[in-house]
Amino acid sequence: MNADNKGYSKLASLVGRLKDGIRRAFSLGSGAWKSAAYVLLATGAAVWFGTFIGSAPGSLHSWLVNLSLVILIGVLSLLLGQLIILLLAQFQKIPKFYRWVLVGTVFLLFNLLKPSILLIINVIGVLLFLVAASSLVGAGIGALKEGQLESMNRRVAVGMLLLGGLGLITAASWFVWSGPHYQLPEYVFEKPAGPDLYGLDNPAEGGPYSVLTLSYGSGTDLRRPEYGEDIDIRTDTVDVSSMVRGGGGITGWLRNSFWGFDLTEAPLNARVWYPEGDGPFPLILVVHGNHAMDDFSDPGYSYLGELLASRGFVVASVDQNFLNGAGFFEVILGGLEEENDARGYLLLEHLALWHRWNSMEDHIFDNMIDTNNIALIGHSRGGEAAAIAAAFNHLPAHPDDAALRFDFGFNIRAVVAIAPSDGQYQPRKGHTILENINYLTIQGAADSDVRSFAGANQYDRVSFTDGEDHFKAAVYVYGANHGQFNTAWGRVDLPAALWFLNRGDIMPGEEQETVAGVFIGSFLKAALQGSEEYKQLFQNPLYGGEWLPKGIYLSQYNSSTTQHLVNFAEDLNLESATLPGGRLKGENLATWREEPPTMGSGRSRDAVGVRLGWDTELLGLASYSLQLPQDFVLNLQGTGALTFSLSNVSQGQEPLDFTIKLTDRAGEEAALPLSRISPLPPALRYRMFKPPLQVAFKSEPVYTTYTLQLDEFLAENGAVDLSNLELVSFVFDRSPKGDIFLDDIGFR
Repeated sequence: MNADNKGYSKLASLVGRLKDGIRRAFSLGSGAWKSAAYVLLATGAAVWFGTFIGSAPGSLHSWLVNLSLVILIGVLSLLLGQLIILLLAQFQKIPKFYRWVLVGTVFLLFNLLKPSILLIINVIGVLLFLVAASSLVGAGIGALKEGQLESMNRRVAVGMLLLGGLGLITAASWFVWSGPHYQLPEYVFEKPAGPDLYGLDNPAEGGPYSVLTLSYGSGTDLRRPEYGEDIDIRTDTVDVSSMVRGGGGITGWLRNSFWGFDLTEAPLNARVWYPEGDGPFPLILVVHGNHAMDDFSDPGYSYLGELLASRGFVVASVDQNFLNGAGFFEVILGGLEEENDARGYLLLEHLALWHRWNSMEDHIFDNMIDTNNIALIGHSRGGEAAAIAAAFNHLPAHPDDAALRFDFGFNIRAVVAIAPSDGQYQPRKGHTILENINYLTIQGAADSDVRSFAGANQYDRVSFTDGEDHFKAAVYVYGANHGQFNTAWGRVDLPAALWFLNRGDIMPGEEQETVAGVFIGSFLKAALQGSEEYKQLFQNPLYGGEWLPKGIYLSQYNSSTTQHLVNFAEDLNLESATLPGGRLKGENLATWREEPPTMGSGRSRDAVGVRLGWDTELLGLASYSLQLPQDFVLNLQGTGALTFSLSNVSQGQEPLDFTIKLTDRAGEEAALPLSRISPLPPALRYRMFKPPLQVAFKSEPVYTTYTLQLDEFLAENGAVDLSNLELVSFVFDRSPKGDIFLDDIGFR
């Protein structure tokens, strides 16, 4: 017998033994099947209740209520399983051809869910693996307990027990595994030559003031003594019921029973950190977003309250937990909806309190508040609410209800939005517009809740029109998630998906708090305390390398001091610039079109940019240039800089570099590489679910602003006449291939 025949015989023998083993496994007796059912039920219950415990709400009352619903859903699921079995039995009576077409068509249409279909299939695969392992263990135990097995069947039962046990150990290890270890890509850049921030105080370190604390509120809170019997300052309630949809029926009754009030009597509660001193001090209101209402969110910003108060700010963390979700009951039966205008309105009512207290003789806060310097900080829905409050602040009435009159007009000079939602509330079914206010938004690349940089859209809708000094920044942080900006929320952004989320790719919580302290502290120093030097951090976060954890930070920046040349919002002509008389031209470009970047959510960003692609090997040296009009005068006071924003949308994971060139009308040229600041990083990637559920990484286009000092161009060629410039050119000569978005070209 030749070698081929021997190999075939061994394979045939193996297949035969496998088929015989499977046949014996299915015929081990009723005891094996009964034990398999018990073990499978125990495994499913462990995972089901383990998910509930891992994401359990805070109070005992709500814990018990949600546990009862978890048990009810579990029982209903088992009953539903019986119904499916009955339907499948009837399914067998349908003619075979129709069954074949029906199942095939369902899977065909299921493919419309791409790319989600791969994730769904992988989730089903993991769960089926768990089911199979549990069933094998149970069947093996049950068969061995019967004791009436022949030798071959006994070996099959032992094999099933061992194989199933190994499978359960593997599954358990995977479920408790947090995911791939957090590590930085190789292209983390070092601090470049540039402005020296290190003579400034580190904004994430405690300041010179001792910090005092107190709380204010209704004094009748049933759940927390700091807003109940231990209250320091008693406040009135506010009716916000007209600004909220839903909240009726059984869920409304449960909600009102839990809190002891409805939204016609919403309390004004907050915990306060303030400097020990005479003041006056700037006032900061911080507001949380949506979370389990009884897992109280307002204490989660104590790290910010302590830090900022020690540095000379009065900080109040506002309680709006009564507007938050009430767990499984509201998921199933419906709850509050479209409440973000109420969140913003309540912030203004809190400001009204502070203004009254500041003018009350012998009050603890009498003349302590600098009412010309107020900032609002919000997280998640609270980030959107902070922008809504700033928009409502100067309106005479609610934009969707003229009967609800406003009388605010406070000096809100700054808004900070941490991983904000955008569009949960839509005034006049449109967008929230902000004018003449300093704005900062921060987003983590590993955010599994707000999965796209929604704050960048609000950034686009902030404009400066009054001639005063304002700035805005949008900071994107590699490795930051949604929850760790609030110490009460933590690393799990989606509690219901606890076992499947990739938590290993998230930076440590202490580092994320430091990130918040550095950027928010610097922003407030610049916006409220006039420390202009701190603005440099947002023009290039690498300048703050001594303050920030080592990582990747992208920051888009703009200011009222920028002389804008091109923002691509003027018309449909690819060759016209925003600056009247300016012309745009491209050479040897593989891609040249103007469009808004598509964000990770699939939504288009609110601002249009130009998309430029090049391939030197195929098309030759490519460039993109702005030709300035004859009468253009570079209006600079002191030293100036060329500024522009870039986003890397190339398929590869290598940084990009190219040359920026200035040419005057006499033909003198000065050129600098982009890498003088830093190469353009690839899109920051994140894998939301653990492998093998999700193997591919996700990313979205995010802008980072580059600022090249004009003095550096003059150092390359002192003969260039900056007052008589003709061309600003981007020459794609340093990376052979690339694909980018370019926006906001100007001089600052």
